[in-house]
Amino acid sequence: MKQAALEQIRSYYLEFLPFNKVLGIAIDLLDYDTGGAQVSFPMKPDLIGNSAAGILHGGVTAAVIDLTGGLSALISCVKYHEKESLEQLYKWMTASATIDMRVDYLRPGKGDAFVCKSRIIRAGSRIVVSKMALSNLQDVCIATGTGTYLIG
Repeated sequence: MKQAALEQIRSYYLEFLPFNKVLGIAIDLLDYDTGGAQVSFPMKPDLIGNSAAGILHGGVTAAVIDLTGGLSALISCVKYHEKESLEQLYKWMTASATIDMRVDYLRPGKGDAFVCKSRIIRAGSRIVVSKMALSNLQDVCIATGTGTYLIG
């Protein structure tokens, strides 16, 4: 059941959220036991925010931090409600939303590709708080974030 639920989350994020396709998001990790998630994406011209410096747009940074924290929140939902059907989990997943999010921009978004990791700080039946960090492939931390998510 848990593997099917994680695949449902992966499918939802990669196939049914068009903006994630624009970003070129790949889901590298969905950890059922810890709620950890990791995504990666390549730098491409459409994601540049400062053309003179060739750095990642701050809105892209925030969006990736948000979506990665949301993945952790959905993993937490699956774990908390593991006895529910896949259909019910899908309903909660599609009705989930970000309540609040903070992003701290630490360095310019320079790199050929980026990785964002999230972990759960607190998980309840409906509210999940995640901590996220976005880095380039040289492991330079570009931004961190904290997000609060409503499940279902």
